[in-house]
Amino acid sequence: MPAVPSSRSTPADRRRRAAARKSRRRPAPPKRRRASRRLAAGLVLLAAAGLPLGGLAWADRSAVDQIPAGVVIGGVDVGGLRSATAVERLSRRIGRPAGRAVRVSVDGKTSTLTARRAGVRLDIEAAVQRAVERGRGGSFLTRGWREITDAKLLAQLPLTVSVDRRAVRRFVDDIATEVAVPAKDAAIAVSVSSIGVSDSQPGRRLADPGRLAQRVIRSMRSVASSRRLHTRTETVAPAVTADSIWASNPTVVTVSHDKRLARVFSGGNLVKTYHVAVGDPQYPTPQGQFTVQTMQKNPIWNVPNSSWAGDLAGETIPGGDPRNPLKARWIGFDGSVGFHGTTELASLGHAASHGCVRMDPKDVTDLFERVQLGTTVFVGA
Repeated sequence: MPAVPSSRSTPADRRRRAAARKSRRRPAPPKRRRASRRLAAGLVLLAAAGLPLGGLAWADRSAVDQIPAGVVIGGVDVGGLRSATAVERLSRRIGRPAGRAVRVSVDGKTSTLTARRAGVRLDIEAAVQRAVERGRGGSFLTRGWREITDAKLLAQLPLTVSVDRRAVRRFVDDIATEVAVPAKDAAIAVSVSSIGVSDSQPGRRLADPGRLAQRVIRSMRSVASSRRLHTRTETVAPAVTADSIWASNPTVVTVSHDKRLARVFSGGNLVKTYHVAVGDPQYPTPQGQFTVQTMQKNPIWNVPNSSWAGDLAGETIPGGDPRNPLKARWIGFDGSVGFHGTTELASLGHAASHGCVRMDPKDVTDLFERVQLGTTVFVGA
């Protein structure tokens, strides 16, 4: 006979049946319960209002290219508009004003920067597309319900106006170049018989060009701002003035090679004249503008290694030595060339030296007290 199943359950069977009963009684998670209740409530409301789900889907499809009510782009209300209409409104309210030129006035002159030259860019179509996409968020139920009830999305979206900063800086640089006037420094004019100083003149330049560039950029990025700007220039002081030249050249000594005269000027006025000897044609006194480099009392003589020095060539002769032709004082202005006293007074007024300027010992002593290191010395014809 076949085996008959026993009606008595095992402990394992009883545990499985208890677990199955407990599973059927377990409540849904809180979030799932809330979502279920909201969906059920929504369906009840729709049914009560006589609005089938098909009506919501139709309302959603009809607004596929429409910006939801309450959406603002760049300060302009475009809610409820189709894409093409929104683009047209933004072009009129923002695009056209953004295309205006900026005019900068300075010192009575006006320079113009067009929007095209400034690289002004604003992508209205992209902003409208973002607004449409904002309205497509959520499910077709929420979108359809918003269309049917005329609910507002309430979104503020930007419409950025971009400007090419390098183009603006070039525009400002052009203005700066146009208005710039360089300062003119004072200059000393020296001849063997007169000393003069030309007047300095102030210049001008564009005041704070970096700030002007920022003002232009802000003006072009703000649709409502004025496009007429005013700026100013500022004075540029000369680096060298007549006073500073006189201060650095209180005394000037000149030597006339042809007249064999040395002159001392103080503040541009002639105060002393000496008869001197200059270099002979074979050893001419160098001409040009120099400064006093060395000063000595009872100078030593470093004899040049030259054939004209004879047996003394290359030697050092102390001051006061009868063999030393440098008497009383030495005022060097071009290496081995300088003013010095001489016992050959008959040579004064002639081209007789080996390049130096010979003077009466009492005259060179007087000159020594009038000059200092750095004093300008000019030797001319």
